[in-house]
Amino acid sequence: MTTTEINKTENQSNKKKDGIYIIAIVLLLGAVGYLSYAIGNLKKETNAQKESITNLTKEKDDLNTILKNSGLIEEADDETLRQNLQALLDQYDNIEIENQEMQDSINNQKAKITELLNEVEDLKHKQKRDWGKIYKLKKETETLRKIMKGYIHTIDSLNTLNGNLQQTIVVKDNQINKISSERDLVKSELDKTKNMVELGSVLQTTGINSLAILVKRSGKQVETTRSKRANMIKSCFTIIENKIAKAGNKDIIMVVKDPSGNTLTNSSSFTFKTADGNEIKGSVKRQINYQNQNVDLCIYFELEQAIGGGTYTTDIYADGHKIGTTTFALK
Repeated sequence: MTTTEINKTENQSNKKKDGIYIIAIVLLLGAVGYLSYAIGNLKKETNAQKESITNLTKEKDDLNTILKNSGLIEEADDETLRQNLQALLDQYDNIEIENQEMQDSINNQKAKITELLNEVEDLKHKQKRDWGKIYKLKKETETLRKIMKGYIHTIDSLNTLNGNLQQTIVVKDNQINKISSERDLVKSELDKTKNMVELGSVLQTTGINSLAILVKRSGKQVETTRSKRANMIKSCFTIIENKIAKAGNKDIIMVVKDPSGNTLTNSSSFTFKTADGNEIKGSVKRQINYQNQNVDLCIYFELEQAIGGGTYTTDIYADGHKIGTTTFALK
């Protein structure tokens, strides 16, 4: 390449660089201009906001002055406010309630009071007193006091109701105890009456007479006082009229005891229960149909073994009760 061509190429390259520089400078100047414009607008907005804040502060100061001069608030209100809030908090702490829902509500009110106390403390560190804020806190404190009075009224009502319920319970308990005592007394009287009726319904005998007899082949019965001749024990008596006894078929049982107190038995003998629950041996029994009227009857016990001399006893039972007894002697 010739020298002329080389110089020509360098000139073209220098022109391109100059064009790029010019464009960069133009763009830079444009950016600086835009920034200057933006900064100017920002300063205007800042000044406007400062003016607005100044005006609002002035209005607030004017309102504070008006509020202070209106008599609605006093110099000592901030300290009084703190004392009132602390007193409210103490009163809430002294409230005792077992209702969990109401206790949760009371805890929420205590949290609000604590927040207001913190706000009152913050006001003390400010150079100017914010009478508007103090007035607002004062109104909120009055509202909290009214709410607390409502709680106290509700709790008093609940306590009164509980007291009345407890008194009612005591009265009812006394009534129940009285009724129980009366019931026990009536039951005791009924038991006594029942026992009397039971005793009164027990059959009774009269004219009971027991003896030993000899039954001859002809069937003729001959009384004997000699034990060796006796082959049967006979007992005759009258079951007297009893209107309260239960009518119907009844087993009349005879128990014959020898001089040693042993019960005489034969192949037809048995055991039975007495009214007091004891089981004893019965010598012989006879069934009758009792219709609450006098009944004359005799019961016979056949001797299957020889007996000796001495005093014998015959006991008569009906419905488990001993209703008669007598003795007889044999030689």
